[in-house]
This record gives sequence, structure tokens and C-alpha cells, in this order.
Amino acid sequence: MQDKGPVRRNKVQIRFGIRDKILISFLALSLISVGIISSLALRYIGSVGSLTKQYSATLGETVMSVSIAALEDQGRRTIAQKAEDVAQQIYFYLQLHPSLDEEAIMKDNELRTIAVQSVGRTGNTRVYDTTGIVMFALDPKLIGSNLRQLGGEPTYYSSIFERSLLGEDASGYYSYKGASDNVERTKYMFTVPVQGTKLVVAASTYLDEFSSAAEDTKTQIATAVEDMSNQVDKQSREAELIFIGVIVAMVVVVSGISFLLSETITRPVMALTKGSENIGKGELDFTLDVNTGDEMQVLAEQFNAMGVALKESYSNLEQKVIDRTEKERQRAEQLRTINEVSRKISSIVNLDELLAYVGNLLRQTFHFYNVNIFLFEPNSGKLMLKTLHFSGQKSVIPVGVPLEMDEQGIIGKAARSGDYVLINDMEAEPEYKKTEHRSETKSELAVPVKMGERVLGVLDIESAEANGFDEADVFTAQTLADQLAVAIENARLYQETRQMAVTEERNRMAREIHDTLAQGFTGIILQLEATEQALGDTNDEVQRHLNQARSLARKSLAEARRSVWNLSPQALEQLRLDEAIKQEVDRFRQDNGIDANFTLFGERRDLPPDMGVALFRICQESLANISKHAQASEVGVVLSFNDSAVDLSITDNGKGFDPGADKKPGKSGYGLISMRERALGQKGKFEVQSEKGEGTTVKVSIPLA
Repeated sequence: MQDKGPVRRNKVQIRFGIRDKILISFLALSLISVGIISSLALRYIGSVGSLTKQYSATLGETVMSVSIAALEDQGRRTIAQKAEDVAQQIYFYLQLHPSLDEEAIMKDNELRTIAVQSVGRTGNTRVYDTTGIVMFALDPKLIGSNLRQLGGEPTYYSSIFERSLLGEDASGYYSYKGASDNVERTKYMFTVPVQGTKLVVAASTYLDEFSSAAEDTKTQIATAVEDMSNQVDKQSREAELIFIGVIVAMVVVVSGISFLLSETITRPVMALTKGSENIGKGELDFTLDVNTGDEMQVLAEQFNAMGVALKESYSNLEQKVIDRTEKERQRAEQLRTINEVSRKISSIVNLDELLAYVGNLLRQTFHFYNVNIFLFEPNSGKLMLKTLHFSGQKSVIPVGVPLEMDEQGIIGKAARSGDYVLINDMEAEPEYKKTEHRSETKSELAVPVKMGERVLGVLDIESAEANGFDEADVFTAQTLADQLAVAIENARLYQETRQMAVTEERNRMAREIHDTLAQGFTGIILQLEATEQALGDTNDEVQRHLNQARSLARKSLAEARRSVWNLSPQALEQLRLDEAIKQEVDRFRQDNGIDANFTLFGERRDLPPDMGVALFRICQESLANISKHAQASEVGVVLSFNDSAVDLSITDNGKGFDPGADKKPGKSGYGLISMRERALGQKGKFEVQSEKGEGTTVKVSIPLA
């Protein structure tokens, strides 16, 4: 606007020559056309950037709301499951103790341990009857009080409580402000009646405890959205600067050319004017045909070149917009995939099923060449291929086979360093050898699956294209790896909880058999022997029946003891074989005051569960025999691993015995028979070397093949 004022004054005060007219006209046409094109392009870039940032922010908020809803739903199911579990445990306990009255129930500490359990980080369960009297609670002051008479109940709590007294499940939310809280927070309570009783189990805790895990994801999404917005703004500013530079350069070039053209004749000027008009209309394919052999021809050629440059610039701009749109679509697809995996983690308990789902989803969604997931074995510490999804490979590593980790390889480097490894051009990295089954792999990304600082495995993604991965792919892979780590940890906790339940039930059954059947058979044997002594010399028929009854009772007693033995907690369920045997030797030394030591030879190996149990039980039985009969002062236990077999020997310096002597049923000979049967059951060899006064050695050898 500042340039137009002086132009008007000059037009009134002086006469223009043709050179000035051509210069002014050509500049006006050029600047107007370029200005229109530039303003439209810049406006289009700005609108695309704004829409991109708006859609990205909306998508991030949607992802967070869905994630929080899924976590809170999982929290409600956890609270409900805890209430149902406690109700079932109380029911089974009361079934096993039918003689307990209401007063005895409230004083039963074991039942209190079952009734009051933690829920989440701060919640717990309580038990009250249908009259509102509290039977069990974390706060001892509440026991015996009537919840109907307590004042100051939290908002909406009474509604849930009253519904729970009707004998059906009840649930709901209520507001509660704890001693350490600044504001009221929402709690969720679920009540379950105990079948066949007047007791009600209530489980409650803060619902936001379960959604707190989504905060980290929220921060990551917000950071990603902010980074993307900054990048869009940066690209927009760069585009504006480029167009401004182009305009300035064109003004300079056009001014110089116009000044030279002012010396030529009218026809070339008219041709140039026509060309300017066409270019101004957007006909970027239009060319000037001026053959004057002077500067006008050069100007015409430059004008044609300018049209080509504008066309290329416009085409490049369109391509950039298309590329940017495609990247944003890919980013949206990646966020959708992350969200879908988050939902699957909360719904799929089986880890193998989840790993297969994630690998297949990655490959199908982003068209990767190969997707493999490796996890470390807990015992051997070796990487194991848990799932693979591949294209066109001639041979692959079998799933479930442990791998020797190459520290220099891509997967090994990611596992060792705990950081991702990205190779976007395998041809340019000679240290990474290319095998036949990976001949099509051009780029590869390996991301460690970590829980804190502990590496659980590696997510390996391969592409058949060079430069197949960008920062968005790395972000997606790292996010999915973090979610996999959470899923693996959840699966481990699930298995531990399940194993604890199995162990508790196994202990209960062992106690029941020991306290009922075993004691009963022992009493029968004693009564039969007492009957035999009371009868004295009787006829052969009576004596035969007494012997048969005593033999049957002893066999049943031995079977009951065997059942108790097999139902007792297995040390091998938590420890390796060598650790379990060492623990048993240490316990033997402490209990008996005998100098006992354990020695391990060879490289320890993973054994089948039945083989490990057989060796452990033989060791236990040998130590028990030494404690009862050997009168030894030194004991040595040796476990040896070799290529073909595992050997166990137990040696003492006790009084020894004659291994060939007959043993009466029910005496120590039963232990030797049991050990021999265990060894033979594993296709192994069992040998006892002993002489009176020379000690005893028990040797077991079981083949590994």
C-alpha cells in the first residue's frame, strides 16, 4: 500500500515513456499473479497445519478417555472378584468348621485373616451380618458395631449398604474423604452374601487407584502431540519464508528484465503482456514464442522458465501436503493400534495369545516384513522366540527354542543395552551379517521390552525397504514394548496368585488326610494288635483274619502317608533342583546338629518336573533315614550334571546296615523301596552301599536323553 501513493503522484505530474509503462505493467501483473498464488498456498498450508494439530489433540484425548475407562472397568471387576473370592473362602471355611457359632466365628483368627484382605493399594474387605453388625473389619473398633447406627456415612454409602442386606449382590459408588485426603474421592464398593449364612462380604477401594497407570501414557501422548504441533508450525514457517524469498527474487529479476525490455518494440511487449495474463490466470503450461535474437528473446525464455518453476513449486507443494497427510494418517493408525493393544492387555489373560495378537496386528497394520517377539527364560536366562509373523522366508527359527544371544547382533545389542537399536540400511552396516532366511530384510528395529530397568525381552521388527522406519515407528514400537512389559508382569502375578491358591488347597488336603485317614488307620492297627494280645492263643481262622485286617490297615496307612507326602508343598515349585536340595541339607543340619554339606558339579540344566521331584524326594527320604537310624556325625550330598545323566549321592559315616537283610513291613525298608521305585520310574539306577560300622552311601543316576 505504501508504494501506490507515489505512483499516482508521478502519473499526474510527469509523462511516462514506453519503458516505464512496460516496467510498471509487467511488475504489476507479475506481483499480482505471484501474490495470489502465494497467498492461496500459504493459506492452504496454514489450514492443513491447524486441522492436523486439532485432530491430533482430539485423538489423544479420545485415547486417554478410552484407556481410563478400560482401567476403571478392570478395577471394578477386580473389586467384585475380591469380594466373591472372600465370600467363597468363608463359605468353604464354615463348611469345614460346622460347629462354629456366631461368637466363635468372631473370635476365629484364621477366619479373620480370610475375611479381611487388601483391595488395591488402600482398600480392604469387611464382613457384617444381615442386621448390620460388623463381624470382621480392618479397624478393630468397628467389630461388633451396627453399621446402621453409625453416623456420618459417606454420600450414597447407605444406599449400597441397605441393598446388600437383602441377600443379593450389591454395588455402587460413594464419595469419601480419608484422613490423608484433601478432597473427596470416589470409592467403589461391591458386596456379596456368603452362601447359606447371614454374612455379607463388602470390598471397596478408591477407583482412581486403577486409572493412575494411564497418567504416564497421557504424558507421552501429550508430548507426542506437542512435538508434532511444533513440527507442523516449523514447516509452515519454512514454507512462508520460501515463498517470501521467491517473491523477492522474482521482483528483482522481473524489474531488471522489464527495464531491458522497455527498449524493444511493441510486439515483443504485447507477447510478454499476453504471457503475463495467461500466467496470472493460472495457465502454468503456457510458453512465450519470441524470436527476436536480442534481450526480448532472453526475457521470454526466462519468463517460460519462471512458469516451469512455478509449476514445479506448485506440484512440490501439493506433494508435500499429500505426504504430510499420509504421515498424519499413519500416526493416527499407530495411535489406534496402541489403544487397541491397551484394551487387549486388559482382556487377554493368556500371554502367548496376547503376544501372537500384537505381532499379527503390527504386521497387518503397518505391512512390516517380519515381526518377532523374544522373551528371556526365567531359569536359563536365554532368549526364547515366543511368536513370529513373517513373509516369504525360506526357513525360520522354531517358536519356543532358546537362542544363544549374539552380543554383537541387533537383538542381542538391544537386550544388553536396554535401548532400542535401529538399522535403516542393512547394506551399509557390514558388522550385521545377513543370513539366507533374512536376505530380504533391508532395515530392522529392535526395541527392548522392559519393566523398570529389567529387560524382559525384545520386540524385533523387520522391513523389506531401506529407511523403512521413522521416529513415529520407534515411538509406536517403544509404547507397545512398554505395554507388553505390563502384560508380562500381569501374567506373572496371575500365575503366582493361582499357584498360591493351589498350594493352599494342597496343604489343606494333606492336613485332612493326615488328621483323619492316617490317624484312623494307625488307631485301627493299634486296636488290632491289642485285640490279638487280649485274645491270646486263638484258632488259626481268627488269627488269619486278624493278620489280614492288620495287613490291609498298614497298606492303607502307607497309601495315606504317600498321599500326604505328594500333597505337601513342593520346594521345586519356587526353586531350582540344586537350590531346593541345598535348602533341604541346610534344614537337616540345623534340625539335627549334624555336619552336613552340599556340593554341585557340572553346569546346571533344566530338568523335567517329574525327574526333579524324584531326585528331591530321594534326597529327603535318605536324610530322614540318616536322622532316624544312622547315628552319623557327617553327611555329604553331591549333585552332578554331565552330558548324558544327572547323578545324586548321599553319604554318611553312621553305623551302617546290611542292605540285603529283610526288613519288616512299615519299617525303614519301606523308605528304600520307595526310593528305588522313584529312580526306576525315571528309567534310572538306584544303588545302596553300606556295611555295619562303615557308614552308608545312596547313589542315583537318571539319564537325561
